[in-house]
Amino acid sequence: MGKVVEIHPTTRHEGHAKLVLKVDDEGIVEKGYYLSVTPVRGFEKFLVGKPAEFAPIAVMRFCGVCPVAHAISSVEAIEDACNITPPKDGLLLRELIGIANKMHSHPLHQFLISPDFVPEKDRVEFIKRVQKMRKIAQYIVDVVGGEGIHPPNIRIGGMAKNITESAKTKIYYKCKEYEKLAKEQIEYLVPIFESRTLTNGTELPEKLGYHDFGYIATHPTYGDRTAIDQSKVVEYTPFEFYEKDVALQASTTIPTYNGRLAEVGPRARFRKFFDFKEKGAMAINIARAYELEVLVKRAMEILDELNVNGKTLSDEPIIGDGEKAGLGVHEAARGHNTHQAAIDKRGNIVYYNAIVATTWNIPVISKAIEGSHYKFAEYVVRAYDPCISCATHMIVKDYDGRVVDEKILK
Repeated sequence: MGKVVEIHPTTRHEGHAKLVLKVDDEGIVEKGYYLSVTPVRGFEKFLVGKPAEFAPIAVMRFCGVCPVAHAISSVEAIEDACNITPPKDGLLLRELIGIANKMHSHPLHQFLISPDFVPEKDRVEFIKRVQKMRKIAQYIVDVVGGEGIHPPNIRIGGMAKNITESAKTKIYYKCKEYEKLAKEQIEYLVPIFESRTLTNGTELPEKLGYHDFGYIATHPTYGDRTAIDQSKVVEYTPFEFYEKDVALQASTTIPTYNGRLAEVGPRARFRKFFDFKEKGAMAINIARAYELEVLVKRAMEILDELNVNGKTLSDEPIIGDGEKAGLGVHEAARGHNTHQAAIDKRGNIVYYNAIVATTWNIPVISKAIEGSHYKFAEYVVRAYDPCISCATHMIVKDYDGRVVDEKILK
């Protein structure tokens, strides 16, 4: 007969989500639905009519984990809409702070999954290493961005300030320390992920999390709007993906690229730029570990290239034509993150939309948990490091445009 298994809330990620799993008599997932049940905040709607400069400030509040990623996507979208070209050193600093955000976020995810994979005897040393890495990364965000949580230096047209020669030197040496810690982290974690063995001795299925969908990544460490055709992106409502009783609870759209679902994130970047072909949930964790070293090496390259006396902010006016939807693309910790904005001749926002990394991954997670026993579904979810609040951008309506579940608006 089979049955429906609901896991609510799913844990050790940001935001509120649930799993609805239709399983057979053996407990194997025949249909898997992973959905956001986080209440809608309506950021895109309340941005309309506001000055363009308010957008990066507001979208940094999507959640507390990815403020840098959303600010970068936002300013890039507005610059594209207004034909603004930031100075080279402003872009270098922007890439550096985006990298530092990932250098901060990845170890946090590794800490969150440590109860699954890191034996108790190693836990203290592991957490100490994670905290050292996060402290270094947060220092870089703080210095380059002007503040650790909602960095105000990320501006339309570049970055508000350059860093000093002294700060550059200090960040470089901190990166060298991070590089050493990243190597230790890789050497410790990758064999554990490759063994697919939990701390309780349970071996995860070899094909756990396998899927045949596509991958999207535009740049190994930053983002490139020219590397994607946004006209091929289509967002569907939950009613077109989930069964109705499930769709009524969901608060994210379902995006496709060229008609297909697509995974984004560290594994997608590694597949595109580093010929990484591994499949399954553990491969995502492995790619995320390897990416630590890629990120810190690029951070040091940026510091070598940066002119601390260079101009960082364009003085071009923030004025659009009210019609062109500018596109901002950033490779966030969780993957391909896009914002679109149209700006009128007074510098106000007339259109805003964000399709963030976890919005892409939510439907892929739904499918990736099918075919394995339901008791392993949570390990697939966590491998994607979902950030649910960032992904929550819609109100559930029926086909006549009426809101069908008002409680999610309160």
